[in-house]
Amino acid sequence: MRWDSLFDDLEAQLNEQSQAQLREEIAENIRIERATAELLPTLVRFSGHEIALRVSGGTELRAKLGPCAADYICLETEHSQWVIRCSAIQTLALPPGKVPIAEQHGAGRSVKFSSVLRGLLRDRARCQIFSRDGISLAEGTLAQVAKDFLMILVHPRDEYARSQQVSTQLLIPLEAIGWVEAKHLS
Repeated sequence: MRWDSLFDDLEAQLNEQSQAQLREEIAENIRIERATAELLPTLVRFSGHEIALRVSGGTELRAKLGPCAADYICLETEHSQWVIRCSAIQTLALPPGKVPIAEQHGAGRSVKFSSVLRGLLRDRARCQIFSRDGISLAEGTLAQVAKDFLMILVHPRDEYARSQQVSTQLLIPLEAIGWVEAKHLS
């Protein structure tokens, strides 16, 4: 009887040590995972959800998160679309609750900032260009998106980009751009 009690006690101690070791390993793995987390994979999990963010200059936006890449994110509402460089983002407010499970697709990751702007050019969307500091650089219709700059036709807000309406053609280096807002025509 004493042997049974001794072995039961040793077995319970071993079981408790195993459980403690497992808890420590799980805690360590969580610490490592959190320490090595990066912005893009974290944001991709919230694609399709509404987020709020503050960009340079204090502008606050609330919209549905679209495609994300290493250097920009896309947002969309019923009336506007934004392409925002990550370097212009000051804070992001994610939806409360559990973090959605990561999806395995890499949508948007390899699409360059200039390629997204070319999409706005094709749509002939009315755009407002902001600097990395949040200053409005220009408003009008994109005319060209080159490798390292874009050209925007500046014209009155309620007019189309016809030659008699265009007051200026501005060249803006892509590196100077913090974000672009495109308004949907209604």
